[in-house]
Amino acid sequence: MCGRICCSLDPDTLCCACGYKDANGKQCKLTWAKTELKYNPSYNMCPKDILPCIVSGSHFEGEEAERILCAMTWGMIPPWCQEDYKKYSSKISTHNSRLENIKTSTMYSPSLQKQQRCIVVCEGFFEWKPGTDNKFPKQPYYIYANQDNGIKADNPTTWNNEFFETDGWKGFKVLKLAGIFGVHKTAEGNVIHSCTIITRESNKVLSWLHHRMPVCLTNEEECQVWLSKDLSTDAAIKTLNDMILKETVLNWHPVSTIVNNGLNKTVDCRKKIKPKQIEQATFMTSWLQKGSATLNKRKSINDKTSNNEEDEIISKIQKTN
Repeated sequence: MCGRICCSLDPDTLCCACGYKDANGKQCKLTWAKTELKYNPSYNMCPKDILPCIVSGSHFEGEEAERILCAMTWGMIPPWCQEDYKKYSSKISTHNSRLENIKTSTMYSPSLQKQQRCIVVCEGFFEWKPGTDNKFPKQPYYIYANQDNGIKADNPTTWNNEFFETDGWKGFKVLKLAGIFGVHKTAEGNVIHSCTIITRESNKVLSWLHHRMPVCLTNEEECQVWLSKDLSTDAAIKTLNDMILKETVLNWHPVSTIVNNGLNKTVDCRKKIKPKQIEQATFMTSWLQKGSATLNKRKSINDKTSNNEEDEIISKIQKTN
């Protein structure tokens, strides 16, 4: 799964970090689409927050750029939603979508049919490793792209970010996660973009941490193929299925349990902690949780329900709208 991400780069720097080489061999920076939503950097982004996404410029009328950045709300707005999307109450979570059934899902297939594919950009994401027993809480880890020598993921002073016309982006390597997006029109006529991150079964790289992982696009070719509107839906999904995440692509380190609370947005959320700090943090969190009310364990349909169960739930929701 992927339920928390970190993206602290400011909008202008992100345009450089997402730069690419066009068909003529020119290094290009991205620009932002003019939309209703605004991306705000954060060390601890949660579903419903605004994420930066790369999309094909062809999705925007009059846009000449091959690629463009677009701010999107994290969590697909159902295609049948006709009310205020901020107040819309759904029984399902849409911030993740399963690669295995995305083509048949009534939630996501409309976007796929319109070739509304995107790349969710972040510096890294958080995942929680279950404890050896129920006495201690899960240990959060920060996962990010493997960096060049000297660059530390939790220390921006080592990044030396810079964009060169000849060589492109030099600095912190951002993660690029495969996603799809939807377009929702409000009663006032405003257009709101929403997205979901595609997940798949973890391979040996991350299976020790969680049984699901986001689909990572690890090179320029994979990004170009996924964004191309010339590629059919079947071919695009096959491309994702054929991708194999290599051990050299990602890196990670343990972080404090302060990231567990989505209201905590400080830089400490991604700061690496030592084994001794892990023991202290888990003990304190466990102690604080004793006697507290049962937490709301709302489960994502993407990981806990079958295809038939999903369609049944969606069908009931549609009948009430």
